[in-house]
Amino acid sequence: MNILIVNDDGINAEGLKLLTKAAAHHGTVYVAAPKHQQSAKSASITIKGPIEVTEVEPLFGSVRSIAVDGYPADAVRAGLKIFDQEFDLVLSGINHGCNIAHDVQYSGTVGAAFEAAILGLPAIAFSAADINLSYVYDETVKLLDEIIENKLYHEADVLNVNYPHYNFQKVLGTKITKLGKRLQHLEFMKTDKPNMYNLSHSIMKIVEDDTSDVYAYENGYVSITPIKFDRTDYKKIEKILK
Repeated sequence: MNILIVNDDGINAEGLKLLTKAAAHHGTVYVAAPKHQQSAKSASITIKGPIEVTEVEPLFGSVRSIAVDGYPADAVRAGLKIFDQEFDLVLSGINHGCNIAHDVQYSGTVGAAFEAAILGLPAIAFSAADINLSYVYDETVKLLDEIIENKLYHEADVLNVNYPHYNFQKVLGTKITKLGKRLQHLEFMKTDKPNMYNLSHSIMKIVEDDTSDVYAYENGYVSITPIKFDRTDYKKIEKILK
């Protein structure tokens, strides 16, 4: 396999190194990552150039690596163009911090995976609440073995993989899940400076059932959630046309 690896934490991120090393067991690996941290940039793209792309020392497990001075989705496009290979799979991550429920709307890690899907390539996004947990590398190798062997990424736009909450020092199992309901909440608080506000971040938790990625995350399980690029509300179309 030819595998392209991207992320949103930047070319020097530890999670990128772990994912590259794990993916090397399954084929020829190329890395295209943002030059700088690009978290929460979603699927942003640069529409007016130029973009600086620098060839860097290949990350361990890769044959070539580039740093892209742009967004995660830019890195996907740059990798496909510059490496000029027929890629079989795109991997994004491993993000430092989970990307569950409505997080996928904002995540640069998931945004990069969706960019690959738009361009016709299957993609898997990986996120870990704490990239420094000792099991992350071994679990990634294990998951890639299972996902690739069973071709779970076939006929799916993106598989969104999340490791459990950092309170768990080992994984209790793996669940195929749906997106949960929890929300990222930002409170705007006015300061004494004109037109300036401070932001206070919190998470609004909602009762989740045991098939959600939030439930898996909070109960020690890896979640694998198939998500689609097509956001069309087909039920609403049917209702209107009746």
